[in-house]
Amino acid sequence: MLDQICEIACAGSPKSISDDDLCSGCSNCHEAAFGMSVCKVNFPGRFDSDGYVQQCDAFLSLSE
Repeated sequence: MLDQICEIACAGSPKSISDDDLCSGCSNCHEAAFGMSVCKVNFPGRFDSDGYVQQCDAFLSLSE
């Protein structure tokens, strides 16, 4: 639900990324240790009420 989109609280820290996260298809996101991921631009996106990233102004598709 877009009315429940919130800023990512872990900006700058590693985050667990699901296939349902927008980040999983972004070239700014890279795997780190212990199944966590890091973002080259510090996770500027916003997540939904289920905790999945759904919007990000810095999203770069892996296919680009």
